[in-house]
Amino acid sequence: MFPRIRANQGVDSKASRKPKAPIRIKTYGLSSDPTSGAYLNERIGFKLGKFATHVQHLEVRLRNASPSQDPPLVSCLLYVNLDAGEPLVVERFAMAAREAFDHAVGVAERLLRRRFQRLRHCAS
Repeated sequence: MFPRIRANQGVDSKASRKPKAPIRIKTYGLSSDPTSGAYLNERIGFKLGKFATHVQHLEVRLRNASPSQDPPLVSCLLYVNLDAGEPLVVERFAMAAREAFDHAVGVAERLLRRRFQRLRHCAS
């Protein structure tokens, strides 16, 4: 008979979601609040943490893409350098920085999932 293990025993759920790859966050022409860095790190860990063993470096660039202030347009460029040497670059535009980032990291997650499914399918 196997010993019973409780759901939270031996696993720190917050630590397991943190990505292992170094993350750089750069903002150009935007005012940044102190909570945005923590939010970006948490979302990256949640969305891309499952691919952390394959990611060498990750960079997030947020910039003001509108020449004037009306209406504001924010660009989020997500650059993921994989261990296979192929970079994955996703750029999304939105009215708010958080919205652009959420959309870009969601697209990056889908692309990475598809890429690794194809690699697994070709290997078998």
